[in-house]
Amino acid sequence: MANHKMIVLQVDLSEDKAKIKEYLDYHKEVWPEVIQDLKDRPIKRMRIFNSGNRLTMLLEVSHDFDINKGIHKEPPSQKVKEWSTLMLSFLKDIGNNKTDEWAPIDLAFDTEDYF
Repeated sequence: MANHKMIVLQVDLSEDKAKIKEYLDYHKEVWPEVIQDLKDRPIKRMRIFNSGNRLTMLLEVSHDFDINKGIHKEPPSQKVKEWSTLMLSFLKDIGNNKTDEWAPIDLAFDTEDYF
């Protein structure tokens, strides 16, 4: 991963078990347009882990990748926009007509500093 960096993000889904299952089911067969959009960004690798309603995303990207420009921001196709809107519907309601958002997690420890 010498030419790449890792970005770690987290977000909370709704606490509704049916909605969590539906979110996970969608990710068993991600729409081809979404996969192509990720390749075009380019994202070397994306992994999403879940524990209860908490999601953690690991992104392996080039060093010049800017997360502030987003992953599916200004999507290139209507289908990717549809996917993004659908995925937002699964996020935790935090009040005031807002949902939780993917937030970066800072690195606290790395064995690479010691080994």
